[in-house]
Amino acid sequence: MSLVLMVVVLLMGGMSYQRERQSLTVLLKEKGAAVIQVFEAGARTGMMGLLGNQAHLQTLLEETALRSDTLYITLADKEGRILAKSDQEQVGKTMTDYGVRADFQPGEVVQWRIRTDAIRGEVFEVYKRFLPTRDHGGGLHHRWHLHGSISPEKMECSPTWMGGATQEKLYNVEQPPTIIIGMDIKPYQRAINDEIRHNYIMAGIIFLVALAGVVSLFWTQSYLKNRRMLDDTRAFAAEIVRSLPVGMVVVGKTKRVLYINEVACSLLSVTRSLAEKKSLDQLLPAQLVPLLSEERPATARDGLEITLNREQQEPAVVQVRTSTVHSEEGHSLGFMCILQDVTQLRALERGLRQKEKLAAIGDLAAGIAHEIRNPLSSIKGYVTYFGSLFDKGSENREAAAIMAGEVDRVNRVISELLEFARPSDLKIKPTNLQTLIDHALRITSHDLQGAGVEVNLQYPTEPPILDLDPDRMTQVLLNLIINAAQAMPDGGRLSISVQQENSGLKLMVADTGKGICAEEKNNIFNPYFTTKKNGTGLGLAIVYKIVEDHGGRIAVQSTPGEGTTISLHLPAQKRDAA
Repeated sequence: MSLVLMVVVLLMGGMSYQRERQSLTVLLKEKGAAVIQVFEAGARTGMMGLLGNQAHLQTLLEETALRSDTLYITLADKEGRILAKSDQEQVGKTMTDYGVRADFQPGEVVQWRIRTDAIRGEVFEVYKRFLPTRDHGGGLHHRWHLHGSISPEKMECSPTWMGGATQEKLYNVEQPPTIIIGMDIKPYQRAINDEIRHNYIMAGIIFLVALAGVVSLFWTQSYLKNRRMLDDTRAFAAEIVRSLPVGMVVVGKTKRVLYINEVACSLLSVTRSLAEKKSLDQLLPAQLVPLLSEERPATARDGLEITLNREQQEPAVVQVRTSTVHSEEGHSLGFMCILQDVTQLRALERGLRQKEKLAAIGDLAAGIAHEIRNPLSSIKGYVTYFGSLFDKGSENREAAAIMAGEVDRVNRVISELLEFARPSDLKIKPTNLQTLIDHALRITSHDLQGAGVEVNLQYPTEPPILDLDPDRMTQVLLNLIINAAQAMPDGGRLSISVQQENSGLKLMVADTGKGICAEEKNNIFNPYFTTKKNGTGLGLAIVYKIVEDHGGRIAVQSTPGEGTTISLHLPAQKRDAA
């Protein structure tokens, strides 16, 4: 392709050279013709004083010849004798080149030729017969008026008007002189030669490029093959890194982030473009920065577990491992930090421990309830009997009533224990969750109004229908609503919302009460853990068990002094699975 292009450049250069020569000829011819027309027009109008005042004519010729591209202006007769010229020393001389002959036939039309001058070299000459006068009818009069007082009949024998001393006849009135404009062609030829030289240089450069292209073709093929293999290796490595279920942060020696994957961006709540502009101190939590140091022992870089607070997401429990990145020569290049999200793992561990604890407590509760309930019935019967033996209003009868009430409270605790320990026997059927919420609010409306609690409901546009046990789920809602009301003794706002999720529904019950501290939040679903004076500590444990039996999960978010939000994630079960 380069060789073909070189040939094209040479051809175009040749064509350009021909065009330039033609343009040069037309340009110089037009310039010369313009000068001739100026002289003829001046002669017609008498503005020059042509032939009437030789000094004015000579001055005009010299001034006009001062143009950079005009070498001389000459008036010569048919024998080649110079009648007037810009170079005054040449006046009166005879030059055979200007004599009328076969190859030099001036006419009324402008002509041109290239003449070789002994001094100036090649000169572009434009010439024609000089016709300065016209008759009234438009015809030409070949007559010359040297002075206004000389008649045309005396012109042939008039003395020379060139200022010479000789007396001779200079021309024939029937043969007007020839005006020749000599112009310097060298600047134009230099421009043409520069253009030709430029074309040759371009052709040579293209040839060298072609030669270099042939030589480098093999290098390029080898380079592309190696580059392709390297790109494939990089793509393979990048895909492996992207597919890893862990976050990865690579930090250079200057403590700037060199690479971060999407998992790490999600855990640190930043975008990749923003993370790569941040320093290490701005990106990572404060407890991780000291780990990325060469002075830190390698044994102290593994196994650290921290909690990261994420924007608009639940906090994540992350296990951190750090290591130093070395080159093949053993030089330290930076550090790599691996962030593994163990939030679900820790939640499963807590759930497993919770289930094991609840199972043990359930077995114990079933045995205790069976052993205690029969004696309690006997105790309550005797208390009622002995209380009836005393007078109404007496102190002994009131004491017996208190004992009966305490027996009833113990019996209620045992009933809750039996409810907690009873195996799951869910009666699953399609249920509108909104209907259950409205029913639970009607049951607890008296308690909510008495506590001054404002209820705010938010339902999806489509009815939230799930396959669940309506009785058990009503029990869950009652426990959550009553706990929320009890957390707001001075009034507040209870918000219940239902949101659609890909895997089912999300039910959120939020209050603006006193909240739960971090130590209590980890124990609220344990049996018999309560912060209330008269609570049994089984309400939320039963809620947890019912939600787990439905295949769902429960999460708690609470800020002391601001309130608590309990979220139930209920899966969409198959209706024929009941």
